[in-house]
This record gives sequence, C-alpha cells and structure tokens, in this order.
Amino acid sequence: MKQALSSRRAARAQGVRFAMRPVALALACMGAAPAMAQILPTWNNFTVRGGAVNVGMPTAGGSVLPITQTTQRAIVDWQGFSIGVGNAVNITQPGATSILLNRVTGGGLSTIAGSLTANGRVFLVNPSGVLFTGTSSVNVGGLVASTLQMGTSNDAFMGGTESFQFNQQGGLSGRVENQGSITATGGGTVALIGADVRNSGRLVANHGTAGLVSADGVTIDFAGDGLTTFKVSPGLFSSVLNGGTVQADGGRVVLMATAGSEVAQGVVNVDGVLRARSLSSRNGEIVLDSGSAPAGITLAGGEVTVAGHGEGVKGGTITATGQGILIGSYTPIDETFSVLDPATLDASGKAGGGSITLRASAVAGAPDTGAIAMTAGSTLRADATGTGNGGQIQLLGERTLRAYGTLSARGGPGGGDGGFIETSGGFAVPAGDTNGGIELLGLRTDASAPAGRAGTWLIDPFDVTIVNGAAAGTLPTNPFDPIATSTVQDGDINAALNAGTGVTITTGTSGPATAGNVNFGGGVLIDRTVGTAPLTFEVDANLGINALNTNTTIRSSAGPLNVVFNAGLGALPDQNGNIGFNGVITTNGGDVVMNARSRDTGASPIILNNTQIDTRIGQLDANPGGSVSITGTRSPTTGVFNNVVQITDTTIQSSTGNVSITGIGGTNGTGVQMISTVGANAVATSVSTTLGAIRITGVGSGISSSGIVSPGYGIEINGTTLRSTDGDIVLHGLHEAAAIDGGGNGVAVVNSSVVTALGSGNIEITGASQGADPGVLIGAATAVTGSVASRVDGNHNVVLRAATGGAGDALDISGTVRAGNVLDLRPGGVDVLGNASDLTANPITLGGTAASGFAVSADEFTRITAGTIVAGSNLHAGGIDVVGPLALASPLTLQNGGGGNITLGAPVATPQLGLLSGGNITQAAGATITAGTLLARSSGGNVLLNEPGNDVGTVAGGAAGRFEYTDANALTLGSATVTGYDAASNLPQPVSATSMAAGSALVRTLTGDLSLGTNVSTTGGADLVAAARFQNLAAYTIAGAPWRVWADTWIGETRGGLFGSGLLPNLYHCAYLGLCGVTVSATDNHFIYAQQPTATVVIGDASRRGGLPNPPFIYSITGLILGDTAAGFPGFVSSPAGPASPPGVYPINGVFASAAGYAVNVIPGQLVVGAFVQLPMPDVLRELPNTWTYDRNIGPPPICFATGPLEGDRADQGGDILAREWTRVRSRPNLTSCVDTERRNGCADF
Repeated sequence: MKQALSSRRAARAQGVRFAMRPVALALACMGAAPAMAQILPTWNNFTVRGGAVNVGMPTAGGSVLPITQTTQRAIVDWQGFSIGVGNAVNITQPGATSILLNRVTGGGLSTIAGSLTANGRVFLVNPSGVLFTGTSSVNVGGLVASTLQMGTSNDAFMGGTESFQFNQQGGLSGRVENQGSITATGGGTVALIGADVRNSGRLVANHGTAGLVSADGVTIDFAGDGLTTFKVSPGLFSSVLNGGTVQADGGRVVLMATAGSEVAQGVVNVDGVLRARSLSSRNGEIVLDSGSAPAGITLAGGEVTVAGHGEGVKGGTITATGQGILIGSYTPIDETFSVLDPATLDASGKAGGGSITLRASAVAGAPDTGAIAMTAGSTLRADATGTGNGGQIQLLGERTLRAYGTLSARGGPGGGDGGFIETSGGFAVPAGDTNGGIELLGLRTDASAPAGRAGTWLIDPFDVTIVNGAAAGTLPTNPFDPIATSTVQDGDINAALNAGTGVTITTGTSGPATAGNVNFGGGVLIDRTVGTAPLTFEVDANLGINALNTNTTIRSSAGPLNVVFNAGLGALPDQNGNIGFNGVITTNGGDVVMNARSRDTGASPIILNNTQIDTRIGQLDANPGGSVSITGTRSPTTGVFNNVVQITDTTIQSSTGNVSITGIGGTNGTGVQMISTVGANAVATSVSTTLGAIRITGVGSGISSSGIVSPGYGIEINGTTLRSTDGDIVLHGLHEAAAIDGGGNGVAVVNSSVVTALGSGNIEITGASQGADPGVLIGAATAVTGSVASRVDGNHNVVLRAATGGAGDALDISGTVRAGNVLDLRPGGVDVLGNASDLTANPITLGGTAASGFAVSADEFTRITAGTIVAGSNLHAGGIDVVGPLALASPLTLQNGGGGNITLGAPVATPQLGLLSGGNITQAAGATITAGTLLARSSGGNVLLNEPGNDVGTVAGGAAGRFEYTDANALTLGSATVTGYDAASNLPQPVSATSMAAGSALVRTLTGDLSLGTNVSTTGGADLVAAARFQNLAAYTIAGAPWRVWADTWIGETRGGLFGSGLLPNLYHCAYLGLCGVTVSATDNHFIYAQQPTATVVIGDASRRGGLPNPPFIYSITGLILGDTAAGFPGFVSSPAGPASPPGVYPINGVFASAAGYAVNVIPGQLVVGAFVQLPMPDVLRELPNTWTYDRNIGPPPICFATGPLEGDRADQGGDILAREWTRVRSRPNLTSCVDTERRNGCADF
C-alpha cells in the first residue's frame, strides 16, 4: 500500500473528488456554460404547473428575485434555475410545511452561488445537475435538490402527499454537489439525491433530516416519526461522497447508495463530519447504507458522531450496512494509492452509550463481499461519559472481519455497567463458498465499568484458533480479501481482560458441517493481571473446544476470572460437541463452567487430562473460591465405547465453591469416570473443597464393542479422592442395561479411592444398576502393591442408597464406611436423567443376604463405623428383616414409617435400638434384644416383643394396637429419643417418645423391678408386670382404660401417687399368669401382688348375766396395708353360750375371709356369763302400801308419776329427795314411762 500525502492534501483543498468515468463527466458538463452565465432563475421564462405563485421583478439592482407562493403546494417549471454570486432568491410561502416544486427543463446545470431563502420547503429538480458552490448560502424550511426526475404526479403532489418518488429518466442523471452552506430550520429536511451525490460544504438540519442519497430511484417519505426516510432502487451509478459536514443534531443523517452497472464508489466519508448529536428531545441517528454497491462504505478520517453531551442524554445510533465497510483508509477509484486516515465513530452519551452497528453482507461467488476492515488507530466509541451503562458496538462481517483499531463501550464513571462489543466474521458465508473468518490483530476493546459490572467483548467467527501472540495488524492491499483461518491472539484477549472487559468467543450455529470449533494453539496464556471486578472468559462452540495436548494456561492474579466453555451448541444431527482440555485454570475466585453435548460415537463430550483447576483466591484454602460445573451429555449411540465425562490425572480445588460434575451418557460408556493413572508424571485425581459441596451425577452403561464386552458405570471413582470439610458430597449414578450388557455399577468407589467429609459436611451416595451388579460398590483392596480398601469416610452424616435389577445385593460394602454422626442405609434409585429417589417399597435385609434387593450382611457391618446406624427412613414402606445376629457398638434404628413390618429373626445387641414402623414389630424365638434403651413404636400395627431373653434398661414407644414387651431383668418404662431419618430432607431426625400410648399395653420383667418413667395411656387396658417391685419415683400417670400393676411385693415399692379404684384397689396372693387367689375386676384399676399379707381379726371379750341373751360381739382387724379397709373381709362372730347357759366363761369365735387376698388370722374372745338376775321382795315397812294394780294391771304403759310437788321448791320436799325417789323407782321394774316435770331429780332422771 502506498501513502500519497500530497494527493490527500490536494483532495482536501479542492473538496474531496471522485475520478470520474467519461459518461459521468459528459453529463456533468452538459449546459455548464449557460448556467454560469445566468445569475438568477429565468424569472421571465417559467410556467406555473400547479398552485399560485407570483414571480416578481428582480430588485436590489436586479440581484434579488422575490417569489411569492400563496397556496400550500405549487409547481413551477423553469427554463433555468441558478443564483449567481452576490445574488439572492427569496421565497415567501404560506408556512413551514408548504412546498414549492421547482423543475428545470432547459437542460442546463443549476448553479447556486448566491443566497436562497424560504420559510417553507423548496424542491429543486434538475436532471442536468445541481451545484451549490462554496459561496452559496441556503436557509430554508427544507430542501430537496435532485437530479432525478419527480416521479410523483402533479395531482398527487398538489393533493398533499408526503411521500415523493424520484426516478432517473432517459439515462440522464447529473451530479448533485454542495460546497457551500445549506440550512433547514424548524426540524426540516435537507436531501441531495441523484446518481452522484457529493458534499464538501456544510449541510445543517438540526432536529430534522440531512441526507445524501445516490440511486436511480428514490422515495422520500416525510411522514412517520417526524424524521424523513429514504428508499432506493439500483441503477447505473452509485456514488455518495462526503468531505464536509452533514449535521442533524437531534435528528437523522442519511448517506445512502445502491449498486450501479457502472463502476460505483458506494458511500464514502473522507475527512468529513457526519453529525447527529443526541439532544434531550431526541437521540441522534446516522444511517449509512451502500446497498449492493460492491465498493460498500468507506470512512476515512473525519468524525461520525451521535454523541450526547447534555445531562441525561444518551448516545444515539450509527448504522452502516453494505457489501463491504472500510474504516480508516480510502482508495479513490482508478487510483493506485490509498489514504490512511483513521476514522472515529462516536455514540457516547452522558447518561449512557448509544449503539454502533456495522454489517457487511456477503454475496455468493463474490469473495470480496461481506467484509469489514478497520485500520489500527480508528476508534469506535459508545461510552457512558457520566452516569449510565455503556452502549453497544457490533462489527458484523458475514464473510470477513479484519479489526485492528479500538472499540470502547465503557460504563459511566459515576455509575453504570459496561456495554457490549461484538466482532463477528464468517458467520453467514453463502452456501458453496468456503472462506470466511476473522483477524483481530492488535484490536483493543474496552467495555469496562469503573463503578458497575463489566461488559462483554463477543468474538464470533465460525472456526477459530486462539494463538499465542500480541502482534499489531496491517490491512492487506485488498482489505476485503477473504480470511482462510480465523485467529485470535491471547495477547488481545488479555488486553481486554486487563481493561476490565469480559471476553466471549463463540462460533455460531450455521456454516459448514465440519466448522464451528474453537481450537487452542500450543502455549496459549490467557492472563488477567489488572483489576478487581469479576470478569468472564467464555468460549461457546457450535461444535468442539479443543485444548488437549496444548498445555494451555488460563489464570488470573487480579480479580476473579470466570472461565466458561460451552460446546455442541449447534443442532446438527451428528454433532461432535466435545471439550478437551489439558493445562491449568486458575480463576482467583472466579467460576469454571464446562458444558458439552454430543452424538459422536468416537469421543467423550468432556475430557480433562493432566489438568489443574483452582478457583481459590490466592490458591489458598483459607480464602473463598469460585464454583466448578462440568456437564457432559451424549445421545444414545451403539458405536465405540467412550465415557461421557473423562477426568484423568486432574485436580480440582475450590475451597468454598461448589463442584458439580455431570455425565449423562445414555448408552455406550461410563457417565463420569474419575481416574488416576500410574506413571512418572501422573497426578492423583482429586476434588477438594472446604465449604463447597461436591456433586457428581452419572448415567452410563456397558456394551459389547468390537467383540469386547466392557463394563459401564454411572460413576466410577477410581484411584480418586473426593474431599470436603463442611460441604456435602453427593454421588448419583445409574448403570443402564443394554442388550448385551457389559455390567457395571451405578456408583463404584474402587482402587483405593476415598470419599471423605472431614467436618460438618454430609455424604450421600445413591447408585442403581439395571443389570445384575450392585447399585453401589465400595471396593476392597486389590492385589496391586500399595492398594488399600476404598473408603467412604464422613465426620458427620452418610447416606447409602442402592438398588439392583438383578438377583444379587444392591449394596456391596467391601471397603469401609464411617459416619461420625449417622449412617443411613436404605433402597434408592436413579433415573436416566440422574435424579435420585427413594425406593420405599423395596425390602431391607440386615445381618445376612437376600435373594434380591437391599441387604447388609453381618460381615459388612464389621466394616461400618458410625455414631448411629439407621436402616430405612420415615417414608420407607418395605419390610425390614433381621436375618442374622447383629452385635453393634453403635446405636441402631430400623425405620419404615411408611408401612411394612419389622421382623427380628435373629438377636440384636446395640447400645440403643429404635424400632419405628408403620406396620407390626415382632421378634422370633431366640431373637433377643440387648440394649441400653429400646424405643419401639408402631403407628399402624402392634409391637410384640415378648422374647424372655430381652434385656434393655429402658423401653419406650407405643402402638396403634397392642404394645407388649418382656424383659429378663429390671426395666424402666420411660422416655427415649432415637435417631431416625427424614427422607425429604435426607437428614437425621430425632424421634422421641415422652409418653406411651397404645391400644393395650403389657410390659413385664421376669426378674427385678419395673419402674414407671413416663405417662401411659391406653384404650384397651394396661398391665405393668414387675417380677419384683413396681417403682414410680416421679409420679407418672396411667390413664385411659383400667390398668393393673402386677408385682411380687409391695415392700420397697414407690407408687408415686397412683391408687387403685373400687372396693378392692389392692389385690394379693395373685401372680401374673400364675397362682391367683382373688378375682381381678376388669373395670377397676388394681395393684396386684404375688405375696400375701396377713390380717388379724381380734374378737373383743364380752359379759352378761345369766338368763340374758348374748350382747353384740365386737372385733377389730389389724395388719391391713396400703390403705386397705375391712370392707373386703366378709365373716361372722359367734359363741356357744345361749340365754339359758349357766354362768361361766365361754369362747367367742369368728369365721372370716379376704376378698383382697389377705391371709386371715382370728383371735377368739371370751364371754363371761354371770349369775341369773334376782327380783327384790317388797319392803312393806318402809314403802307405801301398794296393791300392785298401779303399775301392773292398768292398761296404759307403767308410768312413774311425779313424787313431789310439781311446782315446789327443793326445800319444800324435805329430806334426801334423791334417795326417796330411787326407792320408789327400783321397786317398779316394769316402768316404761315417766311424767316429765322438767324438774331435776324427778323419776325421769332415772
């Protein structure tokens, strides 16, 4: 390329010029001499074709021509229309929207060298040409200067249409050129239209539209959004050249051309200014469109701006469309030199950046089309200069993009996010054409945000190679030459990152079937060293991302750098969307994401080989880290066996960041294989976090391939360590069955692998096999030297869920399992998408093997260490059977709260046993329970644990039906808490029994005391049976139906406020299921004792006189206990002595029984019978005469009448009154009544 500075200076001095073809030159010169001789329009030679127009006589010495238009529209045909230097034409119109159409019919060029003014719009149509010289000054409401004939009919024009057609007629269309100053006021339009349009002067149409339009046919539409639009049709010529100023602040600038059959210059702006600054009223807009002109658009030097400098104003819009776009260089037609002159396009704004879009369209078979070329030094800006977001810049070369300059879409310093920059090439190459791509040597992009989120630079070729380098670019002789291979330098990517811009490379979704890959060259270094804001380096491939055997390094020593790889984004039927990586990724707190999907049968969607991924800040566990997500999917295939996600000799460290690895393979390979090889340079594969979770999901299958049957796993952890401190570790794997199945587990942890959570993190492993192998395999040591058993080692909770489709065991624990808190063992499955679930209907077998299903043998229990072991969950509904002896150092809970039975068919010894069922809980003969605490609860059945060898310290629980428990030794019926497992949260769940509720309850000790340590309530009755004593030290209650407390003795017992009911609350001499001498009421509460107390009946002595009947005998009962009364002692007392018995001593005997069960001892009394009673003889000397009729023969009852004066005083009666009255009474033994005198010492006193 040759720089001709002298030619450049000459062009500027003359006004930029085209080298003209002969035809164009002849047209431009036609009638030139007559036009120059004329200084005013032919005021004496014109015809009014429509409306009312008055052309006055020239004034001011013949230098000013007044024209008056009195109708809204008017048409005048002129023989000639020119204005000489120093001359003027003043047009007066009804209003700003009025139009005066001036058509020149005389064949001469219209030269405007003087002044033209109008308060409305003026159309000047002259096919021979229109020239506004450097001395011209035009100030109108609007101007259309055209060398195309008006195609709109006079009637339509006069009818008020706002859409006007201009067409080339007869192959004649001269040049329209402005070298002077043209201004449209009031938001009007300035439009220069023709086959060849040039401006080296100044066009101003603020708030309106300024357009340079070259075509054979143009439609101008003044209606719509207030700005004028143009539509063009191709023809003979196509040339628009601007070297001056085209200004429409708050409006629209349009430079438009289309294809011509002659050599066409297209749209060119050389050292000119295209300005449509954005205002508060409206954003500016610049439209550059070269249509199908092969020369396209050239922007060299000068400025193209839609910037908004006012407060609250955003940048406007710049759009350039053509077959080719060249920025920063200009080669005139038929010249051998080029002018290098960097261009500036500016869509910045104080309140936010605007948009710049350059698009070059490709034409089939035309390799120079669809190309954009930008020189070093050229600049495109869409910055926010105050507070606001950066704008958008898009360079879209459908076939080719060469960009070596600067692109900037920064967020505002006062706040706002970075913008978006896109550089795309080769994304729409026509069918049959093969070349297309990008070259971005030395390109500098900046979408940073000093006070917001970083923006993005998108690189979008169709196949691209990232290479090591930082060279600057120079345009070739033909800047539109196709590019065979797209390349992006790592140095240019680093420059963008260090400027604070995220970088995304994508290869689109269309093009040749073999295209769409992103390749890394050897030694590529993506290195962020500046800035603190999070940034993203993203690679999105239609097909594959290939960085195997390249030793690629992607790192940040500054702010977090997110690294994203997406492969297989296209929709091709047999796409190979693979990611292969070998190297180092160090994000300093950023995330790592890898996604790939493929149908290819010969490669794994994701391969990491000898790779180190470290997302920790400063590469220290003490600091936070970003997350890691690796996802590979492959549609079902039947070809070569390959894994979906293959991770070999690779380390992943993320501290607080989560790690997710997913491989969904359908058939023909392992879903996720993590393996360490053996060799001098081998690195043990590992994943390590502190607080971050580790989640691995895999679906795969084994298959017969090339005559070799190979196993396929859902997940294979082979010689690998998965380590977390406080983050959870979750493994979900499915082995799908195949027609010829090579076998494999859902999850296999083998070859000295370790899955460990050192702190509060939980471990969950769920594996299912649709074949005959176990769903989960924890492998034993192998014969290889140094091999040890694989282990699952959690300091907190561990869950193992498994299922198998064959006749074997679902869970194989040949290695070791430890849970510092709780280990949960239960059936579980995984679907074809890797989602895990419980298989609640599957049975659980413990202590032995099962024909099929989930079983944990006694031998496997020896390799289990846990704070507590839970088999099942609160939702498990299958049966749980203990078929072999279990002697565990850990508490054990069997839980099937969803239904099913728990059957103890063999002894269980554990510090604490929980039996939690929705069905029945039973034990076979000899299947004893030995535990410190037993909590047995059935929510829908019975608890029947009556084996005499049971030996627990405390039993608790309840049942919907019967609760029965027998213990060999002393027992407390109390409260207990055991550990169950909540299936929904997959976490331990404390299960407590603070009271007992049952349909009926029987709790029995065969030796020792029975202590009540909780409240008991039943609906059918309770029997608490103590071989020794009953104790209720804390005053618990027994409620509901009648209850019975059975004990050997009452001595030393503590009832705690419990009392029996009815007449006999306490019963004795009655053993439970043994000898019983009493009747136990079914309707009362009782204390019942096997021992028998003795009650003593002591009969009191009595005496009487002979001849008299026996007096009532009295007796007392001693020896009663526990508040018993004599109510329960039926019997009678008698003596052999009768009324006729002679005086003497006779026994008083008794016969008694005890309904309460007392033994009765009777101590007889004595009856002393005295002498017979003798009646006294009458004393006739001292007693008054008595005929005895007084008290014996009178019918009324004998009565003693008052002996003294009824009203007399004691003194009046004299002597010993009491003695005298007694004498009178005692001689009358048959007295039954007295007359009561209400006085003392009367007979009534005796």
